[in-house]
Amino acid sequence: MTSTELHTEIEKWTHWAEINGNRRYDIALFKIWIQFEKFLSELFRTYTLGGNSEAGYCPERMITFQNETQLNAFIKSENRTYVDYLPVIERLSKYIFRNDPFSKIIFEHAIYHQDYLGLMALRNYIAHESGESKKKLIRQCFGNLEENFKEPNDYLRSIKRGTSKSYYSYYIEVIENIVEYLIEPFDDEQSSEAQS
Repeated sequence: MTSTELHTEIEKWTHWAEINGNRRYDIALFKIWIQFEKFLSELFRTYTLGGNSEAGYCPERMITFQNETQLNAFIKSENRTYVDYLPVIERLSKYIFRNDPFSKIIFEHAIYHQDYLGLMALRNYIAHESGESKKKLIRQCFGNLEENFKEPNDYLRSIKRGTSKSYYSYYIEVIENIVEYLIEPFDDEQSSEAQS
């Protein structure tokens, strides 16, 4: 999946959420998250095997995999037929890539890391609505104060404090900025400016 394909999915689901008074931004964000996760997974595989992004970027690897079979043996958990890429990327990318773009923008960046955790908490609550996922959402997005809790759709439609953007628009911008950075990294000063 390319960044252009992901952007097309974002436009499709945003339009879907806005038409005919639908305003189901929770479902739109969930659908977009699935595509974002697919993008991250495919880009990680491309980079680990020495391929370039659509912008021509290829991070320098500290570990070289000869082929997909060798990569799969390295990243697959025992007794699993599939790879849950997000935990794999978080756990291993810093050991695979020198100047790892995934860690730098998603797991270490002061702002984007918190936003990523917020997105994951929203995704998990939208998908499961379990007590545990609600606790994580309250902790991540509502300052750990249960009285501040809003259902995801209401939260995503509300305006982010200090901006004129809805939380939905804000999180979509976060996803797009992370994608842009991953296909063509820029320095930390630029990434902070992009967030403002």
